[in-house]
Amino acid sequence: MAGLFSGLYSVASVSTARAGSAIPAPLIVAGVAESQCGQWASLLAPILADELQYSSAFPLTTTTGWDGVTGANLFDTQQEQATPPAGLMVPGTAILAALAGDSRVHYDYQRWVPTFLSHQPTVVVGKAALHRSVASILKGQPLRVGVSRYTGPELPTLLALDLLGMRPLPLTGFGTAEAALQALRAGTVDVIQLPFDVDFSGRMAALQEDGFLPLFSNAPANSPFLRQGLPLDFNTVFTQERHRTPNALLYQAWSATATATAIKAGLMLPILSLPATVAQWRHASQIAAASHDLKAHARDENQIVLTGSACTSAYATMMPDLSVVLALRRWLAFNVPRWRDAPLAPAAAQQHAD
Repeated sequence: MAGLFSGLYSVASVSTARAGSAIPAPLIVAGVAESQCGQWASLLAPILADELQYSSAFPLTTTTGWDGVTGANLFDTQQEQATPPAGLMVPGTAILAALAGDSRVHYDYQRWVPTFLSHQPTVVVGKAALHRSVASILKGQPLRVGVSRYTGPELPTLLALDLLGMRPLPLTGFGTAEAALQALRAGTVDVIQLPFDVDFSGRMAALQEDGFLPLFSNAPANSPFLRQGLPLDFNTVFTQERHRTPNALLYQAWSATATATAIKAGLMLPILSLPATVAQWRHASQIAAASHDLKAHARDENQIVLTGSACTSAYATMMPDLSVVLALRRWLAFNVPRWRDAPLAPAAAQQHAD
């Protein structure tokens, strides 16, 4: 107990000292400068510093790694330094890795306090529309899904297809939208996941000429993107196909992983930050989100910025009960060995050979 209170005192003292410092502590960026987190951090740093009354912008400490795990681990280890980092800019894939039980994760994202999130859902695209009953068209055959890795950003798509009663068979190695599109057109895979970014409409128009359609979006039923051309959300499609609303533990796992995948960048504070400090950062994040530069960047990237109660609500979705996390990890423990041992279709085998 003494250790807990001493740690609390240390962080509180640093937070108090930081508020009166001329030069702020650095922000750790879980990604390179050109990443989504790097771009958002560079826009946020000067506005936050100005609103928090610092004399200069927050220094940015960028890190390597495509999914943010390296930067999140660094943020965790540096909390015990005399002057810990001010905050962490991290993508939702770092939270996805923690949910899936990735052995590289040495942080607890539930001990972060979110003040800013940028959000962009994903869309599942395939050869046939679900209202034509993909299950009957496939006649019991596995549904080949192009993914980057088994527990990568495509995990909510695998969960959704499984919940719909299909037999998703992920084929790994398709880490970019371009690689996934090429595999879909070549017949190597049956389904891919695309970001609902500025290129989505153009990509979808070209795909529809070849008979491919959006199947559903990994987004909640009340997503603001539904008013901007986002295809039907998974909840609606599930209800249409299964004639009931989803309520299983794996559905809650889908909701958590879909939200995590949609977070392109999130600004986090340590959980032991003083309440006054958190309030100041949340207010500063709201001011920043309303600025011309951040609104223009969000529009250019087709992302929605979440601050205030919308930010905390979205983050809570990524913190399901332990029973949900265990159900997700049991599902992965059962399926990953089967996926690895599954024989590849001829086209997929050739792709992997190349």
